[in-house]
Amino acid sequence: MADTSRDSELVQTAQVKFDLSVFSLDCVKRAAYRVTGNAAVEITIEGGFAVCTINFSKAAAQASADAAIERLRLEVLDQDLRSSIAAETATVRNAILALAFSRSGLQSDD
Repeated sequence: MADTSRDSELVQTAQVKFDLSVFSLDCVKRAAYRVTGNAAVEITIEGGFAVCTINFSKAAAQASADAAIERLRLEVLDQDLRSSIAAETATVRNAILALAFSRSGLQSDD
């Protein structure tokens, strides 16, 4: 059974840690930027972890804070996967761009 007294408790901040041996700091930063709607995210590094402190502009219910943490976790995973896919497809993407620009007429035929 859910603890309704905890869910209705108001909080100003929430905190979540990401292991930097699993996720890059860049992914954590991108995710933090994407989830900042009604809160600011402060990122510090402690012992190989990126510690994200979510500072709500107005006091939030614990359930809302938990939801914000979950959104941040999902967004970090999403950003990590985007980064992996970008790295894996970089050569194909560059070849397509090179072909597109080679036929653009932007270069002279010297």
